[in-house]
Amino acid sequence: MEIVNPYFLHDLLSPITGLGDDDEAVSFYKSQKIKSEKQYRNIIRKELVGYFNGLSDIKKEKSKSSLRYYLTKNDVDWARVFDSCLPPFDPPQIARDFFIWLWEELFGGENYLISDLRQFKVVADIHEPNRP
Repeated sequence: MEIVNPYFLHDLLSPITGLGDDDEAVSFYKSQKIKSEKQYRNIIRKELVGYFNGLSDIKKEKSKSSLRYYLTKNDVDWARVFDSCLPPFDPPQIARDFFIWLWEELFGGENYLISDLRQFKVVADIHEPNRP
């Protein structure tokens, strides 16, 4: 059984987390008028890919498994996940798309769909992503 943790979804957004309270960051992104997939992907590449690549192999694998698991589920409130990180810009119209684009930027053409979610167990440990 593989363990997944929803808090790794939040951790993947760490470089932009809380910037919704930073007037300068909000102003910068507002001036960009982010609406297109290309613009979101540019942010992902610029802000999130390098962060992910700097994680330990164990955290990379846990993040990947968690993102894969939740992208496969049908009942995730992706807007809430995105907004809870307080990023300095709004999610795309379909918030789940941001996380699909994140997956694609991190893992290329690799399929995220899981055929049997029963192989996974959710353990929601808010502190796990911060442990070395």
